[in-house]
Amino acid sequence: MPRISSGGRSPYRIVLGEDASPSEVYAGEELRKFIEEIGGCELPVVKELREGERGIFLGDGPALRRLVGDGIDYGRLGEEGFVLRTVGPHIVISGGRRRGTLYGVYTFLEKYLGCRWYTPDVSKVPKVEAIDLPELDEEYLPSFEYREVFYAHAFDGDWAARNKVNGSHMELEERHGGKVKYSHFVHTFYQLVPPGRYFEEHPEYFSLVGGRRTAERAQLCLTNPDVLRIAAGEVFRWIEEDPEASIFSVSQNDWGGWCECEICSEVDEREGARSGTIISFVNEIAEKVAGMYTDKFIDTLAYQYSEDVPKHVRPHPQVIVRLCHMAPCCDSHPITSCELNARYRRNLEGWTRISERVYIWHYVVNFAHYLMPFPNFNAIREDIPYYKEKGVKGIFCQGDYALGGGGEMAELRAYILARLLWDVEVDVDEVMDDFLRGYYGRASGPIREYIDMLHSKVRDPEAHMNLYSSPYEVSYLTSEVLRKASDLFDEAERLADDDQVAFRVEAARIPIEYARLALTSGYRVEDRKLVPGPDADEGQLRRFAEMLKGHGIVQVSEGRSLEEFLP
Repeated sequence: MPRISSGGRSPYRIVLGEDASPSEVYAGEELRKFIEEIGGCELPVVKELREGERGIFLGDGPALRRLVGDGIDYGRLGEEGFVLRTVGPHIVISGGRRRGTLYGVYTFLEKYLGCRWYTPDVSKVPKVEAIDLPELDEEYLPSFEYREVFYAHAFDGDWAARNKVNGSHMELEERHGGKVKYSHFVHTFYQLVPPGRYFEEHPEYFSLVGGRRTAERAQLCLTNPDVLRIAAGEVFRWIEEDPEASIFSVSQNDWGGWCECEICSEVDEREGARSGTIISFVNEIAEKVAGMYTDKFIDTLAYQYSEDVPKHVRPHPQVIVRLCHMAPCCDSHPITSCELNARYRRNLEGWTRISERVYIWHYVVNFAHYLMPFPNFNAIREDIPYYKEKGVKGIFCQGDYALGGGGEMAELRAYILARLLWDVEVDVDEVMDDFLRGYYGRASGPIREYIDMLHSKVRDPEAHMNLYSSPYEVSYLTSEVLRKASDLFDEAERLADDDQVAFRVEAARIPIEYARLALTSGYRVEDRKLVPGPDADEGQLRRFAEMLKGHGIVQVSEGRSLEEFLP
């Protein structure tokens, strides 16, 4: 059993190869820093060991090759996989040069030294007299190649790297191994062919809707050869401007207005789906791109009117189809067990049959009510493994991305999602309990009881909710639930270890106060705005508004500021 340190002393050295990548160098810095904090000893970083010295070998290099030979299959590990091994007295943490070794260091620190990075501001780094390890022989591969958790606090680069999310919006730098980077993330038709530049002289480039060409909340005429030429040229310009990006979005605008011209209609009718014209169009752009770049992908949406799978056309190998888990899909029940998810399930299985790369845009928040209790952990814990089972390659989990943050259970949800996206077999209850203890301390018990109470209510097959459900539509916000929740948060506040934890408990309480305001104060939420009734309780509103402002919350729904929400 290797002993890394005892009493603040260590016989170990961190061994890095001569040509270590930026993330491998950073992995050495992180390992050195945390071992010093945990065990009180500073490990030197070296290129080679002297006779009798012990090493923690990071990445690849001549010294590691002499130790393990060709015993590590780096082709299998890819950019992000890694191995943890003991070889005699030595320790090996080695993986893909992009991010694998760095991820290996974080797993090593988590699993064997007890570190946790719950949020950018709240971590757990134990202090121990001795650091002992068991014999190791482990391999880790990510469940998905693209993993994005779209919460404001999750953008932090160190938090993202330590929790192994690699999405485009994460502030991941070269030292973190970069990220899966999009150029022009979504809804790009009018960026590719701007109406302000083209519509006046070429209305035929834009949708025919109801017998006339329009660029008002519409799309492009995807069978027009000039549209293809202009859009492809713009994609090539994007590639030249942002060579680090690997994915370029060619995707419909965020509304309807598809083209009804004779040629577009013929294609969609033949394909039995309005995705027919879209896939045919992006295929042609992907084919042009593939002639020059084999590592660049064209991303498009299967979203709302384009969700259904075409009958004949198949996405090009360099096309990513991003299917969106949109209302009326149910968020309280798993995809596989609710009739409201039947169409989505059918389309998911259809797209994964015909596409080499399917990504998912999965909504994990209530867009219309960021702050409302939204008990979807029952579904999430089953949905993400289901995506893996069906061959999905990447997932974007859209949460509350407003810079002030503060969405319902945002910190817990982001942490659990990061764990699931890396490893679909993770024990969600274990992760949840660990987070709650680390983040809320002695107050974790009542908060776990609150979470369980809400989720027990949506186990009812008829207890549906989606990303636009209001407090007046859901069945789980009963007067008894509101009363019990208030009691539990009162208890949590009494148990809080200190003022910092009490502040976190108050943040966790905001969703119940939001529900109480909507349901019991005489105010009503209409069109994402609070409207007073004749018996409105201004005191309750004032206390609620002060609570939100104290926590820096700037939005209560997507696109609606706190100032717009309050009367």
